[in-house]
Amino acid sequence: MTKLDGHETKTAFAARVGLTKGRISQLVAEGLPVRADGRIDVAVGLAWIENNLDPARRNKGGVVSPSRAATTLAEAKRLHEIVKVQRAKLAFEREQGQLVETAAATRTVFARARAERDAHMAWVQRTAPLLAAEIGADPRATFAALDRMMREHLEHLADLPLGSFGDGA
Repeated sequence: MTKLDGHETKTAFAARVGLTKGRISQLVAEGLPVRADGRIDVAVGLAWIENNLDPARRNKGGVVSPSRAATTLAEAKRLHEIVKVQRAKLAFEREQGQLVETAAATRTVFARARAERDAHMAWVQRTAPLLAAEIGADPRATFAALDRMMREHLEHLADLPLGSFGDGA
């Protein structure tokens, strides 16, 4: 790591902060402190830039990060080709049926859950009179008890996080 307590030429300081030497000269004209020998005290210069330069237009203290470096034409072409390959792979996986649209999957899961809920509630309506007759109980009381218990059970299932059901394998 480079020292911050030294002094550097305008060129070295420009490289440190990710600006051009010409821009450093402009900043000197705007008030960036310079020593009598024309060099810049690193700590003072960094503090001045921090206080006087728009954060979006500076690289604070250090080497220019790859994300801030000017992208070359070759690098842009390389990145473009990578994106094209990724898109082609996704299109192929979609054609093979390995990918589905999120909205379609959500609709399908919701419809399945609603159908299962309705089937469970219909089971209560079909089973309550049969159970009441078998045990000699009041059909209305049996239906009310089964209906209440099934609704509690369904609410409990609805409150479980999706991960608690396993991966379906």
